[in-house]
Amino acid sequence: MATGTHCMETAITTQPKQAQTPTPSVAVKKQTPVLRTFLFCSAAAMLSGVLLFLCFFPVAWGSYLGWFALAPMLVLVRVRLRPALILLGALLGGLAFFIPALSWMRVADRSMILGWMMLSTYCALYIPAAIFCVRGLERWKLPLIVSLPVAWTALEFFRSFFLTGFPWYFLAHTQHEVLSMIQITDIGGVFLVSFVVAVVNAFLFDCVYQFPEIRRWFDQAELEPYRYYSSLEILNRSTMADCHFRRNLILEAVAVALLVIGTYAYGLKRLGEDRFPPGPVVCLLQSNLDQRMRENAAEPKDAKGAAQTVREHYHELVRVGSWHQQKPDLLIWPETSYPIPWFEISPQFPVEKLTEPEFVVWRDNRIYVQEELKLIARGANNVPNLLGMNSYFLTADGKSQRHNKAVLVGGDGKVIAKHDKIHRLPFGEYIPLKSWLPFLAMLTPYEGDFGIQAGEKFTRFDAGPYRFGVLICFEDTDPFLARRFVQNGDDGGPVDFLVNMSNDGWFDGSSEHEEHLAVSRFRAIECRRAMVRAVNMGVSAVIDGNGRVLKPRELPGPTPTMWAITQDMTGVPTLPASAWHQFKQKAGVILAAVPLDRRSSFYAFTGDWLPIGCWLALLGCASWGFVRRKLALRGLA
Repeated sequence: MATGTHCMETAITTQPKQAQTPTPSVAVKKQTPVLRTFLFCSAAAMLSGVLLFLCFFPVAWGSYLGWFALAPMLVLVRVRLRPALILLGALLGGLAFFIPALSWMRVADRSMILGWMMLSTYCALYIPAAIFCVRGLERWKLPLIVSLPVAWTALEFFRSFFLTGFPWYFLAHTQHEVLSMIQITDIGGVFLVSFVVAVVNAFLFDCVYQFPEIRRWFDQAELEPYRYYSSLEILNRSTMADCHFRRNLILEAVAVALLVIGTYAYGLKRLGEDRFPPGPVVCLLQSNLDQRMRENAAEPKDAKGAAQTVREHYHELVRVGSWHQQKPDLLIWPETSYPIPWFEISPQFPVEKLTEPEFVVWRDNRIYVQEELKLIARGANNVPNLLGMNSYFLTADGKSQRHNKAVLVGGDGKVIAKHDKIHRLPFGEYIPLKSWLPFLAMLTPYEGDFGIQAGEKFTRFDAGPYRFGVLICFEDTDPFLARRFVQNGDDGGPVDFLVNMSNDGWFDGSSEHEEHLAVSRFRAIECRRAMVRAVNMGVSAVIDGNGRVLKPRELPGPTPTMWAITQDMTGVPTLPASAWHQFKQKAGVILAAVPLDRRSSFYAFTGDWLPIGCWLALLGCASWGFVRRKLALRGLA
């Protein structure tokens, strides 16, 4: 036993003592300078950042790169450097990823360039946070295939809701095209897919790190010696026999293989359940209007200019979509596409308190909008319209609130139901920490006071015998909102499908259009409900409950373009991501039958059990480590 212990200590020693008379067989290791080590590890981290960027649009190689893009950065988990240098290297890797990935933000407005830099820096901070957590978990002798996914998943979850959240560019999103690998989303949400991808990244790093030939190359960068059990080690047979190491990398390989094969098998099973009966026929209006024109249309001084152009543009889309030989059951407009705001007054507000000019404005607007809605209904062949519009609400205490609203208008031009956007976009619809940091207003494309009030109800709309819920703008990237529509709640029962109405005109033809669609696929799988998207500038689409983006066929005729998706939902092919760009920055309509998915979703009813469990593990290890240090200081441990 003593001999085995001595052999083990010898095997893990990286700094052998130099003999007074060295023999030719004994190599004296030359110390590598700290700067060289830091540059090497920073380069590895930045390589990971570049690989992660290549996983997403506009390049979109994530189906392959996503499984190992994170691995080079993991040298920071084992490197022997001061913590500040390790975290700095990780931050550089994060910036190498997020700065180019979020470059589409600068397209919106010059003022957004600073916002782009700040958001990129904020998101990049999660990379050193993950490295810090993983290094901490190494002290608990956890395999890297456990510590990395636990830390990464926990931090992705935190980023998805902190300051209303930014749930973009998750590890899971790299696999949006590999439908067989993302069907587990209905078990643990998008976070479970990120967990699996992180496991594979950790395992591949361990494989490279442990091979003796590669290990010697790593030693040139002064990677930390094997002080803590952090993963499993490959050794030659003689060393293995002598040292009796507790575990072997083969065990990790078996565990990872079972996880990946199980994920793939579950995905194939779910994808085989693809017989979705056709539901209501919807007509998705895709406009192609510059955001500045839309903004001008909302200004009273330009009501006869830009507003008229916007009105005529949408009336033409409505005409093409509603007077087709197959009459739709519902016309869906993009977010805030209706150029005239909606005014409402609280029933508890005493109208007599309004001054004469204010009263005239509110009264005349309501009359004008009511007449306009009747004209839209007649022009739409009496088909109901789901309109996206801005609205102003006068509360009982006389305060004016602005909302981003979806309004369902019946075939007779009367309003049936309304829904207010719940998830507000930071710096686009509100300024976080505005009272404490007023200078943050410089990061927005607006002047003066702006912002909307968050909605509170998950309104269920009716389309004949079917019910649907509305996600406005980036709400379809939020992992929390969509599943509320497939649960029984105070606002109603589960819906039959989801609608996303969005305005991506801010990002005029950039990669944001495709990335937005890629992220929204996960909401359809999480809820096992089809999602239909009507987007200004695109990409409008129909996504079934398996996350497939259904391929529309173009119908012959004059512009604007009309696409259709047949009612035989089983035979509709998938539109590959490489072809998505063909459907953006085009005005047109998509006429489609909604594929109804009647399956249930474990994730929709249980919620974020996985990331919450990851946080409990992190907090538990941190708490127990703190207690142990206190006990050690008192001589009790």
